[in-house]
Amino acid sequence: MWFMNKIANPFVRLILRSPLHGMLSASVLLITYHGRKSGKEYTLPVQYVQDENHIYILPGYAEKKTWWRNLKNGLDVQVTLKGQTLSGYGILLKHEADAEEILKAFSLYLQRFPPSAKIHNVRIEANGRPNLEDIRTASTEIQMISMELEKGKKA
Repeated sequence: MWFMNKIANPFVRLILRSPLHGMLSASVLLITYHGRKSGKEYTLPVQYVQDENHIYILPGYAEKKTWWRNLKNGLDVQVTLKGQTLSGYGILLKHEADAEEILKAFSLYLQRFPPSAKIHNVRIEANGRPNLEDIRTASTEIQMISMELEKGKKA
């Protein structure tokens, strides 16, 4: 984690804020939020999938990280997406109340990033799609963030 926090993340932030953002911005964005308790501003690079004006983030190794907990009850966020800084609202989806949205978002995520299927014990079918039952099982063990971007509203 030290390498990610001190070396990799600052480098990725630099790239995503530069004219070279196209190298990464199809799959990585910057999320900026304020800590619930500290009020401190944080900016992190995260992998994402997009479905119209919704962005979904699956925090990798969520059990080892705490940042996503700031979105538990919803929070205003900014994202730097494909070279633009946009405003939005992010919330940690709840397993019971948002089960169908988690299932949809997780399916999109696995279709976009097939190597992640192995990490989550999801088999890939002969047609290239993730196994639906495996997705249902794994979706109860993940944390998924949903962000709705404000149309046309730049930060």
